[in-house]
Amino acid sequence: MPYVPQVRHIDRIRRLIEGRMPDRGGDATRLVSSYWRSLEQYHLDPGLTKGPRILSAPELRDVQHREESVLRASGECLSRLHETVREADYCVMLTDAQGVTIDYRVDRDRRHDFKRAGLYLGSCWSEQEEGTCGVAAVLLDSQPITVHKTDHFRAAFTSLTCSASPIFGLDGELIGVLDASAIRSPDERESQRLINHIVRHSAVLIEDSFFLNATTHYWVLLAHRNRHYVEAQPEILIAFDARGNAVAANRRAKECVPGLDRLPRPVSELFDVRAERLLDVRPGRDMVSMKFVGNGSPLYARVRPPVIRAQRQPAPKPRDPAAQAQPTLTDIDALERDRIVAALTDAKWHPDETARTLGISRATLYRRIAKFGIVPPHRR
Repeated sequence: MPYVPQVRHIDRIRRLIEGRMPDRGGDATRLVSSYWRSLEQYHLDPGLTKGPRILSAPELRDVQHREESVLRASGECLSRLHETVREADYCVMLTDAQGVTIDYRVDRDRRHDFKRAGLYLGSCWSEQEEGTCGVAAVLLDSQPITVHKTDHFRAAFTSLTCSASPIFGLDGELIGVLDASAIRSPDERESQRLINHIVRHSAVLIEDSFFLNATTHYWVLLAHRNRHYVEAQPEILIAFDARGNAVAANRRAKECVPGLDRLPRPVSELFDVRAERLLDVRPGRDMVSMKFVGNGSPLYARVRPPVIRAQRQPAPKPRDPAAQAQPTLTDIDALERDRIVAALTDAKWHPDETARTLGISRATLYRRIAKFGIVPPHRR
C-alpha cells in the first residue's frame, strides 16, 4: 500500500488533470498536458518510487559514440555551469535528443546521493518512460522549463527540482538537453528563476561551440553589436563559403539579422560589406565594422578562416553510384554521416522511423542524406 505522501501526490495529479485545482499560470498548461499523457497514454504509475532506467555500460558507450560531436562541444561549458551552481548543491546533466544522459558533472562526495535519485550517466528521461520531468518537457516542445518538486509526475522525483533547456544544431533541430537538478531546494518556485536563466544561457553557449566545431571548413563571421565583446563572447555566428554565400547561422544570428531565414544567400545581401572584404580579413588582427542591410544597425566582427580545408580526392570509377555520390567530408561530418547510416540501417531505411530516432524532421533527414551522399542499398 502506498505511503500517505504518495497517495497525496497521486490525488494531486488526478485533480490537476480533471481541472479541480487552480491554474498556477506559467508552465501549468504544459505540465497538465504531460500529466494526462503520462497517465492515460503511457499508463504510468504516479505513485511509483523506482528511479529511471539506466543503460548498461556498452549501451551507453554506443550512444556516447554517436553523440561525440555534441560531447566535444559541451564539455567545457558543463564544467563551467557546474562551478556556478555547485554551491547550491546542483548537478549538471547533458542528454541526447532521446533523453539519455550522456555526460554530467557532480561533486564527488555527492555522487552517491545524486545517483540514488536517478541523476546519473545513462539515465533515461523520456516522457514515455518517466512521465513529466524537465528533460521530457523540453524533448516534446523544445522550450526551457523548470519542473519544481511535486510538478514531477512520478513520486520518485517529487523531491527534485530540474531546470532544463534545449540545445539546437545547425539546421535548428534538437540535438540535446541541458539540465541542472537539485535533490533539495527551497520550496518557493521563484527561487529557481536564476538557475533557469543560467541554464538557458549555457545551452546557447554549447550551441555556439557546436556550431564552430561543425563549420571548420567554412569562413565564420563572429560578431557583436558591442565591439568590446567581439573577442571574448561573440553573439552572432555566420558561416560562409569561398563564394561569399552565407550557408549557416547560429540561433542569435537568425533572431537579429534580417534575411537569415533563407540560406544560402550572399553576404552582401545581409550586410553593407562585400564578401571579398571578409575573405581578406587577417585572423586575430582585423576587426570589421559593418551594418545590417535595411535597418542600418551597427555591428563589429572578426573572421575565422577555414580550419579544415577540403581535400582533393581521385575521381571515382565509372558506374559506381555510391562512390560518385560520396562527397569529401570533414572528421565531424564523417561522424555525423556514420550516425545517420547506422540509424537508417536500424530502421531498415524507413525515413520516418529514422527521423524520429535521430530527433529531426523528415525534410532535415533528406537534406543530410543528400549532403553526405548516402545511397540506399537497393540503388547501389
